[in-house]
Amino acid sequence: MILPERSRKGIDKEKFLNKLIDEELILREAQKLNLHEKEDYKDRVEAFKRELLVDLYLQQYLKERNTEENQKKYYEEKKEKYTSPEMVRISIILVKTEDEAKEILKKAQEGENFAELAKKYSKDSSAGKGGNFGFRAKKALRKEFTDAAFSMKTGEISNPIKTGDGYFIIKVTDHREERIATFEEVEPKIASEYINKILVERISELRKAVNIQ
Repeated sequence: MILPERSRKGIDKEKFLNKLIDEELILREAQKLNLHEKEDYKDRVEAFKRELLVDLYLQQYLKERNTEENQKKYYEEKKEKYTSPEMVRISIILVKTEDEAKEILKKAQEGENFAELAKKYSKDSSAGKGGNFGFRAKKALRKEFTDAAFSMKTGEISNPIKTGDGYFIIKVTDHREERIATFEEVEPKIASEYINKILVERISELRKAVNIQ
């Protein structure tokens, strides 16, 4: 059963109050034992103070500098880093002999479904997926495929291509041009990189300003 909003808030408040009560009871017991006078407690308090000050300083430093305007400037400087290369999606059929390849190519050219032909005849591991080899950039394709795959239009089928594994027939099923991702598309990544950049630079500046032994 879904509780009304007011009921859910009531349960949350009750849990919070119970937590505070439990903490207060334990705190009183700790004080009875004078745990707050022990060196271990004082050392941990000092360590916490240091961490808190460092955290507050970094928050203020980032608030002043980690602006959308500065992130966009960083993006413009590093734009090429966010370039997606030209890619093609191909389906493949692998057979052992050239004669087999030519026979299958003829069937495909006459209109038989390429995926079904792959499932029936291909010896490649992609056969079960209808020969779907996915999107590939030039550097991710074997050399024998590159010229054919990137010179064909979507829907075109190659002549048999001889390789050490046998003869391949390639069909281009999609094509993506090289493009640069927009700032909005990579904004979370830009934000993370930029924060890291300015923090590293600040630490470097502080180190240079003092004589560290």
